[in-house]
Amino acid sequence: MLQQAPLVWGEIAVEDMDRAIAFYGQHFDVSFRCETMNDMEMAILETQDKQVASIGLVKHAMMRPSLDGSVVYLHFADKLEPLVTRLAANGVTILLPVMAIKEGECGFSCLFVDSEGNKVGLWSPNR
Repeated sequence: MLQQAPLVWGEIAVEDMDRAIAFYGQHFDVSFRCETMNDMEMAILETQDKQVASIGLVKHAMMRPSLDGSVVYLHFADKLEPLVTRLAANGVTILLPVMAIKEGECGFSCLFVDSEGNKVGLWSPNR
């Protein structure tokens, strides 16, 4: 058994970096630090603890936004239902409404489509 969770980093592909930063900032009240690494344009989610797993928005020729493939689940709220209701009211497509994981024992999740056309998950311990 692993001593710690194996996730250290996640990347969300973007076509339009400004649009993606605005989307995540508007809907989740987060900020990003922009960097260029080689030929990759990145916006790294800013967190107080620099050692925790995090995500970056990435614009690069080998990365394309998609509704297929892996899903990154983000934890942006203590209660999920109010956040998802607000997203839907603002025109964000909800692919899978809030659902309990193991009857809520493992929290709650949903899936939405971001500004770039990615399927992204949300998770929270509370409905």
